[in-house]
Amino acid sequence: MTIRDGWISFDLGRFRSHEVDFATYSGSSHTALPALPLGHPGGLHSWMRELVPLGERAAGQYGLDTLTNGAPVSGNEAALPEQFVAFMADPVLRDSVPTCTSCYWASDLPRAPSPVHHGAQLVRFLNDQQGCLFWYLHLLPDGSHEVLCGAEAYDLRVVPQEEAHEDLVRVADDFDQFIARFWIENLAWYEVVGQKRSDEQLSEPVWEYVRHYASADPPAVR
Repeated sequence: MTIRDGWISFDLGRFRSHEVDFATYSGSSHTALPALPLGHPGGLHSWMRELVPLGERAAGQYGLDTLTNGAPVSGNEAALPEQFVAFMADPVLRDSVPTCTSCYWASDLPRAPSPVHHGAQLVRFLNDQQGCLFWYLHLLPDGSHEVLCGAEAYDLRVVPQEEAHEDLVRVADDFDQFIARFWIENLAWYEVVGQKRSDEQLSEPVWEYVRHYASADPPAVR
Protein backbone atom coordinates (compact mmCIF):
# COMPACT_ATOMS: atom_id res chain seq x y z
CA MET A 1 0.00 0.00 0.00
CA THR A 2 1.23 3.48 -0.82
CA ILE A 3 0.81 6.60 1.31
CA ARG A 4 -1.64 9.07 -0.19
CA ASP A 5 -0.37 12.48 -1.19
CA GLY A 6 -1.98 15.78 -0.22
CA TRP A 7 -1.66 18.99 1.74
CA ILE A 8 -3.37 19.45 5.11
CA SER A 9 -3.88 23.07 6.08
CA PHE A 10 -6.57 25.65 6.82
CA ASP A 11 -8.75 27.74 4.55
CA LEU A 12 -7.36 30.90 2.95
CA GLY A 13 -10.56 32.91 2.97
CA ARG A 14 -11.76 34.00 -0.46
CA PHE A 15 -8.85 32.22 -2.17
CA ARG A 16 -9.37 28.68 -0.83
CA SER A 17 -12.23 27.25 1.19
CA HIS A 18 -12.36 23.95 3.07
CA GLU A 19 -12.50 20.93 0.80
CA VAL A 20 -12.14 18.00 3.19
CA ASP A 21 -12.78 18.46 6.90
CA PHE A 22 -9.98 17.69 9.37
CA ALA A 23 -11.59 19.65 12.22
CA THR A 24 -9.74 22.99 12.01
CA TYR A 25 -7.91 21.89 8.86
CA SER A 26 -8.79 20.90 5.33
CA GLY A 27 -7.20 18.85 2.60
CA SER A 28 -5.98 19.83 -0.87
CA SER A 29 -4.34 17.81 -3.62
CA HIS A 30 -0.76 18.72 -4.47
CA THR A 31 -1.76 19.51 -8.03
CA ALA A 32 -4.13 22.23 -6.78
CA LEU A 33 -1.44 24.05 -4.78
CA PRO A 34 0.51 27.14 -5.86
CA ALA A 35 4.09 26.43 -6.88
CA LEU A 36 6.89 27.13 -4.43
CA PRO A 37 9.75 29.32 -5.70
CA LEU A 38 12.21 26.46 -6.08
CA GLY A 39 14.13 28.48 -8.68
CA HIS A 40 14.49 31.54 -6.43
CA PRO A 41 18.07 32.94 -6.40
CA GLY A 42 19.71 31.39 -3.39
CA GLY A 43 17.08 28.67 -3.15
CA LEU A 44 14.19 28.19 -0.75
CA HIS A 45 16.12 29.38 2.32
CA SER A 46 16.88 32.68 0.63
CA TRP A 47 13.20 33.11 -0.21
CA MET A 48 12.19 32.19 3.32
CA ARG A 49 14.56 34.80 4.75
CA GLU A 50 12.54 37.40 2.86
CA LEU A 51 9.51 36.25 4.87
CA VAL A 52 11.17 36.89 8.24
CA PRO A 53 9.92 40.48 8.80
CA LEU A 54 6.43 39.47 7.64
CA GLY A 55 6.38 36.57 10.07
CA GLU A 56 7.45 38.79 12.95
CA ARG A 57 4.78 41.35 12.10
CA ALA A 58 2.00 38.76 11.82
CA ALA A 59 2.80 37.13 15.13
CA GLY A 60 3.22 40.45 16.90
CA GLN A 61 -0.02 41.97 15.66
CA TYR A 62 -2.24 39.05 16.58
CA GLY A 63 -0.46 37.97 19.72
CA LEU A 64 -0.68 34.35 18.62
CA ASP A 65 1.97 31.75 19.19
CA THR A 66 4.92 31.41 16.89
CA LEU A 67 7.02 28.28 16.69
CA THR A 68 9.35 29.34 19.48
CA ASN A 69 9.24 26.33 21.76
CA GLY A 70 13.02 26.02 21.55
CA ALA A 71 15.08 24.44 18.80
CA PRO A 72 14.07 20.77 18.62
CA VAL A 73 17.60 19.68 17.75
CA SER A 74 19.25 18.07 20.73
CA GLY A 75 20.80 14.66 20.35
CA ASN A 76 20.16 12.37 17.36
CA GLU A 77 21.31 15.14 15.00
CA ALA A 78 23.28 12.73 12.85
CA ALA A 79 20.14 10.72 12.05
CA LEU A 80 18.03 13.76 11.16
CA PRO A 81 17.91 15.35 7.69
CA GLU A 82 20.55 18.04 7.25
CA GLN A 83 17.98 20.57 6.02
CA PHE A 84 15.89 20.03 9.16
CA VAL A 85 18.87 20.48 11.49
CA ALA A 86 20.08 23.56 9.58
CA PHE A 87 16.68 25.24 9.73
CA MET A 88 16.06 24.51 13.40
CA ALA A 89 19.54 25.62 14.37
CA ASP A 90 18.95 29.03 12.72
CA PRO A 91 16.95 31.14 15.23
CA VAL A 92 16.26 33.84 12.64
CA LEU A 93 14.36 31.39 10.46
CA ARG A 94 13.00 29.10 13.14
CA ASP A 95 11.55 31.78 15.40
CA SER A 96 9.96 33.81 12.61
CA VAL A 97 7.46 31.19 11.44
CA PRO A 98 3.94 32.25 12.48
CA THR A 99 1.13 29.82 13.08
CA CYS A 100 -2.52 30.82 13.02
CA THR A 101 -3.51 27.56 14.73
CA SER A 102 -0.88 27.88 17.52
CA CYS A 103 1.15 24.86 16.50
CA TYR A 104 4.32 24.14 18.44
CA TRP A 105 7.54 22.22 17.99
CA ALA A 106 7.93 18.82 19.64
CA SER A 107 11.22 19.70 21.31
CA ASP A 108 11.97 16.14 22.42
CA LEU A 109 11.40 14.74 18.91
CA PRO A 110 9.64 11.51 19.93
CA ARG A 111 10.20 8.59 17.59
CA ALA A 112 8.36 5.45 16.63
CA PRO A 113 8.81 2.66 14.07
CA SER A 114 6.96 3.49 10.88
CA PRO A 115 3.78 1.42 10.58
CA VAL A 116 3.70 1.97 6.80
CA HIS A 117 7.32 1.33 5.74
CA HIS A 118 9.48 -1.47 7.10
CA GLY A 119 12.72 -0.20 8.59
CA ALA A 120 11.63 3.46 8.57
CA GLN A 121 11.03 5.77 11.51
CA LEU A 122 8.49 8.47 12.30
CA VAL A 123 9.88 11.50 14.15
CA ARG A 124 7.17 13.82 15.48
CA PHE A 125 8.41 17.41 15.13
CA LEU A 126 5.27 19.58 15.04
CA ASN A 127 2.00 19.46 16.97
CA ASP A 128 -1.31 21.18 16.59
CA GLN A 129 -2.09 22.96 19.86
CA GLN A 130 -5.27 20.95 20.42
CA GLY A 131 -3.81 17.65 19.22
CA CYS A 132 -5.90 17.61 16.03
CA LEU A 133 -2.88 16.81 13.86
CA PHE A 134 0.80 15.91 14.11
CA TRP A 135 3.59 16.28 11.56
CA TYR A 136 6.39 13.75 11.16
CA LEU A 137 9.74 13.36 9.49
CA HIS A 138 9.47 9.95 7.83
CA LEU A 139 13.08 8.71 7.90
CA LEU A 140 13.48 6.04 5.24
CA PRO A 141 16.05 3.22 5.30
CA ASP A 142 17.93 4.62 2.28
CA GLY A 143 18.68 7.88 4.14
CA SER A 144 16.02 9.97 2.42
CA HIS A 145 13.00 11.48 4.15
CA GLU A 146 9.56 12.91 3.53
CA VAL A 147 7.03 14.76 5.69
CA LEU A 148 3.83 13.02 6.77
CA CYS A 149 0.81 14.37 8.63
CA GLY A 150 -1.76 12.46 10.64
CA ALA A 151 -4.18 12.59 13.53
CA GLU A 152 -2.43 9.87 15.53
CA ALA A 153 0.54 10.27 17.88
CA TYR A 154 2.42 7.16 16.75
CA ASP A 155 4.95 7.35 19.55
CA LEU A 156 2.15 7.07 22.13
CA ARG A 157 0.34 4.00 20.83
CA VAL A 158 0.81 1.20 18.33
CA VAL A 159 -1.39 1.87 15.31
CA PRO A 160 -2.28 -1.03 13.01
CA GLN A 161 -0.90 -0.73 9.48
CA GLU A 162 -4.26 -0.41 7.75
CA GLU A 163 -5.38 2.27 10.19
CA ALA A 164 -2.11 4.15 9.69
CA HIS A 165 -2.57 4.07 5.92
CA GLU A 166 -5.99 5.63 6.39
CA ASP A 167 -4.56 8.29 8.68
CA LEU A 168 -1.23 9.40 7.22
CA VAL A 169 -0.83 11.84 4.33
CA ARG A 170 2.44 12.66 2.57
CA VAL A 171 2.38 16.46 2.64
CA ALA A 172 5.85 17.21 1.27
CA ASP A 173 8.78 15.48 -0.39
CA ASP A 174 11.17 16.94 2.19
CA PHE A 175 11.30 19.29 5.17
CA ASP A 176 12.37 22.40 3.24
CA GLN A 177 9.33 22.19 0.98
CA PHE A 178 7.06 21.57 3.96
CA ILE A 179 8.26 24.50 6.07
CA ALA A 180 8.26 26.90 3.11
CA ARG A 181 4.62 26.14 2.31
CA PHE A 182 3.60 26.07 5.99
CA TRP A 183 5.19 29.51 6.47
CA ILE A 184 3.73 31.26 3.43
CA GLU A 185 0.26 29.79 4.03
CA ASN A 186 0.23 31.06 7.61
CA LEU A 187 1.30 34.51 6.42
CA ALA A 188 -1.45 34.38 3.80
CA TRP A 189 -4.03 33.51 6.46
CA TYR A 190 -3.00 36.48 8.60
CA GLU A 191 -3.28 38.91 5.69
CA VAL A 192 -6.33 37.49 3.91
CA VAL A 193 -8.44 36.23 6.81
CA GLY A 194 -7.06 38.03 9.84
CA GLN A 195 -6.51 41.50 8.37
CA LYS A 196 -9.02 41.13 5.52
CA ARG A 197 -6.71 42.84 3.06
CA SER A 198 -7.74 43.44 -0.52
CA ASP A 199 -5.64 41.95 -3.31
CA GLU A 200 -3.84 45.27 -3.75
CA GLN A 201 -2.94 45.40 -0.05
CA LEU A 202 -1.37 41.95 0.18
CA SER A 203 2.38 41.75 0.66
CA GLU A 204 4.29 40.74 -2.45
CA PRO A 205 5.21 37.19 -1.29
CA VAL A 206 1.65 36.47 -0.19
CA TRP A 207 0.14 37.84 -3.40
CA GLU A 208 2.54 35.84 -5.53
CA TYR A 209 1.34 32.73 -3.71
CA VAL A 210 -2.43 33.25 -3.53
CA ARG A 211 -2.80 34.72 -7.02
CA HIS A 212 -2.77 31.08 -8.14
CA TYR A 213 -6.31 30.90 -6.75
CA ALA A 214 -7.47 34.29 -8.03
CA SER A 215 -9.81 34.20 -11.01
CA ALA A 216 -9.27 37.88 -11.88
CA ASP A 217 -6.15 39.35 -13.41
CA PRO A 218 -3.62 40.71 -10.88
CA PRO A 219 -3.79 44.41 -10.04
CA ALA A 220 -1.96 46.64 -12.53
CA VAL A 221 0.13 48.29 -9.81
CA ARG A 222 1.88 46.28 -7.12
